[in-house]
Amino acid sequence: MFKKQKFLGLVIMVISFTFIFAHLPTSEAHILIIADSNNYNEAKTISYSLKSRGYPVLELYKENATAKKIVKGMYNADAIIYAGHGGYQSGNYVTGGTAKPPFALVGYDTFIWGIGDKMRIGWSGNLFKPPVKKYIPVILLHTCLSTGYVGSTEVRNPTETIYYFSRMFRGTGANYYATAWNGGEIIYDFLNGATSFANANQKNYEVIKKSTTYNGTYIWRNDHGHSAFVGNWSAKFPSVSQTTKYNDSAAESWYKTYVLNIKPDLVVTNAYKSGNYLCITIKNQGKATSGACYTRAYYGSYCKDIYTYGLAPGTSKSYAVSFTYAHGTVKTDYQSKILELSESNNIKTF
Repeated sequence: MFKKQKFLGLVIMVISFTFIFAHLPTSEAHILIIADSNNYNEAKTISYSLKSRGYPVLELYKENATAKKIVKGMYNADAIIYAGHGGYQSGNYVTGGTAKPPFALVGYDTFIWGIGDKMRIGWSGNLFKPPVKKYIPVILLHTCLSTGYVGSTEVRNPTETIYYFSRMFRGTGANYYATAWNGGEIIYDFLNGATSFANANQKNYEVIKKSTTYNGTYIWRNDHGHSAFVGNWSAKFPSVSQTTKYNDSAAESWYKTYVLNIKPDLVVTNAYKSGNYLCITIKNQGKATSGACYTRAYYGSYCKDIYTYGLAPGTSKSYAVSFTYAHGTVKTDYQSKILELSESNNIKTF
């Protein structure tokens, strides 16, 4: 009955993966299923069951599912089902040691780390919140550390471990359910009419009955149990009508902005009086095109607002406006409408 969790030892200097994932389609809906080669058959069976009930499913198996594609697949996801390895950076928990964060999901090419309530791809990437919809179900199957176990060995601090593993999803309010039992039975509970996580839990082989509070969060897990829950028991699995289409171009745009941190960065490079006019120059020193915005020149309560056109990376545009005072301050994008690489360099005095 019990299927041991698959153990992933993480060697800091050498990364070697043999997991098998699939291509990411460019236009599918948004129950996201990810599985490694060990859990492929189980995941395909779950996917078939979802599809047979009308759910369009975005499946990620085999070697082309990189960390980037997995994270992009999360964009506006209605639910995530992950059947694969869990990673860690240090320590040997096979003998039941104390687990220490961060913990990770595993892509074909690198790890997706949970850093607090955010994620990071690889060792030194930018932090970002997973781009899922709020309050979605995130279901982890056979993932080391997600239930407080590595393989069949329980870590010394299972409650703390589950808390830190779940945080990468809980920052969006997701409902986290992890289990080492075969078959993904909680998914079938929902497909067969379960009205909430609480209702589905009562139908499972292992019914979670006990909770422990850690850092103000209820961690639901039986003593030495193989399932765990963190979230709202009244939450549900989405209906077919609640799923939305995957938009690859929107996901790519989000990825460039938030994961690669490719953003515009507006600065005021010049501001000076020439007669009755104030002359200013705005430059986009970032790596993405900026949208239009307003630049404000002011002295005390006196101000002038200047419509500022969008700028391609590395380009500038100059403006002249009548201005009464000899001195003052100029702030571009003063309404903070543009998401910039830095929001602290928009001001120049004259």
